Amino acid sequence: MRRKVMTIAMATFFAGMMAFCDVDIIAAEENVVTEATTETAIISTTEEVTTEQNQSELKNNTTKVENKVTISKKHKKDKNSSRRKRPKSKERYYKKKKIAEKNVDSKNEIIKKQKNQKEYIGDYIYFNQTDSIWNNNNLSLRSAGCGPTAVAVCISNLTHKFVSPVTVAGWAKKEGYYSSSGSLHSAIPAMASHWNLQCRGLYKNEKEIERALRSGHMVVGLMGPGYFTNGGHFILLLTINKKGMVEVADVGSRVRSQKTYDLAFIIQNSKIADAGGPFWEIWSNKTDGNNHKKQKRKNKVHNKVIKQSDDQNKNKEEIIRKFYLNLQIDLTDFEKEIPMDELLIGIKSQGIQDHKSKINDHLKELGNQLNDEKIVQVSETYSFGMDAMQLHKERT
Repeated sequence: MRRKVMTIAMATFFAGMMAFCDVDIIAAEENVVTEATTETAIISTTEEVTTEQNQSELKNNTTKVENKVTISKKHKKDKNSSRRKRPKSKERYYKKKKIAEKNVDSKNEIIKKQKNQKEYIGDYIYFNQTDSIWNNNNLSLRSAGCGPTAVAVCISNLTHKFVSPVTVAGWAKKEGYYSSSGSLHSAIPAMASHWNLQCRGLYKNEKEIERALRSGHMVVGLMGPGYFTNGGHFILLLTINKKGMVEVADVGSRVRSQKTYDLAFIIQNSKIADAGGPFWEIWSNKTDGNNHKKQKRKNKVHNKVIKQSDDQNKNKEEIIRKFYLNLQIDLTDFEKEIPMDELLIGIKSQGIQDHKSKINDHLKELGNQLNDEKIVQVSETYSFGMDAMQLHKERT
């Protein structure tokens, strides 16, 4: 019994001890877990803080680097801008200059092409208003540009500078003298004046038109319905020949430009016009001045030649007069009875003759004075006067 009780008591004791130990173990484990959890939390917190700090530092460093790069770029930009950047006004100026240069280049190319299109009627430059090279614009030269084209022919020939129908029509349109409907009558003197040419209205005065053409001036004529046109059309009168036939430059027709026309016929086909028309005389003072100087020089040379010729003729006359006087003195009595025309008919000698007559000596002297070798040769090979008579008797 006692042993049983002791056994129960011991079992109870151990059971109590075990229960106590379990509590302590659980508590210890809980502490350990708690400590571990806390430590882990602390570590993770530390790691988070560290990571955040690192990220912040990295961010700051990146920002600094970016700032440095931005600053250096900005510095370079500022440096370049201070060197190369122009004010806006200058930029506009240079842009306009480049555009203007391009326009000039393109215009020069067009002018070169146009110059290659030059053709002539005789010695005169000719333009035709219907050619495509003059019609790549809004000037309507094909249908309405006879006035500017005719004046362009005048300008190019009288100034010896290439001025195209496009240039003339462009100026006339800008000044209000020309439109797609055609040219004002006052456009002819205005265009001539702009290119420093002289212009005078001749109306329908045939004598004045002929005088202008014979003076080497050109005449612009406005034709009405008839041979040259169905409406109104400007042509150019170039020259007039001795028969009164006029060479024309019809800027609308190459075929009509190849013919000559009676001046009266052209006037009959003209149209009533104002501003001094329908015929206008156009000329250049400079050309007239040069022509006048050339003519003056020609006249001077011509007069000099005539004077020399007159002097020579006078000299010859004097030499011949003296020849007859001196010959008359030296003739024999027999020779004086013979008419002079017959006396100077000689007979050709055979070989060298010893001439007794003085006629041969006078002829030789005459030949030398006149520088005429034939007379000298005749004096040496022919016999005259008494010598001729003697030779004639010997042969018969």
